[in-house]
Amino acid sequence: MIRKNRFIFSALCLLASFMGNAQIQKGLGTFYHIRHWGGRTYSGEKYHPYVYSAAHKSYPMGSWVEVTLVKTAKKVVVRVNDRGPFIRGGVIDVSKCAAQDLGLVPFGISKVELRLLSPEEITDSLKISWAQRDSVGRAEHPIAPKKKKSSRKKRKKKKVRR
Repeated sequence: MIRKNRFIFSALCLLASFMGNAQIQKGLGTFYHIRHWGGRTYSGEKYHPYVYSAAHKSYPMGSWVEVTLVKTAKKVVVRVNDRGPFIRGGVIDVSKCAAQDLGLVPFGISKVELRLLSPEEITDSLKISWAQRDSVGRAEHPIAPKKKKSSRKKRKKKKVRR
């Protein structure tokens, strides 16, 4: 009977340790290129590089994630609004301004650590400050740059009469 109880207790402890670590994820982090500006995300929003947003494969839309760059130990909080990344070993794609705050831009791809923020950690004042931060980014950079059109034009061959 004691062995059975000890086995159940150890199994529960193991399960609890996995659940505690399920909120922290490690892998490769990348960032969106500026050319995606104005494109639709999975949630239906338009992508804006100066708003702190991210793409994750499995976290729910609208959840807040704390991203830590392992090399620099810098942290930034982003909101998940897209699906991705689609590279092997990739766990998150962050927007351009979040990548600049992390120091990810010079590396391009680097090891990151993610922590899903619980609802208890996210207070109304934090949500308001994050919303203000994102609205300032939109206000400072309101218009997406125009995409360059191809300069190659098809030329019609002139018929030569003889």
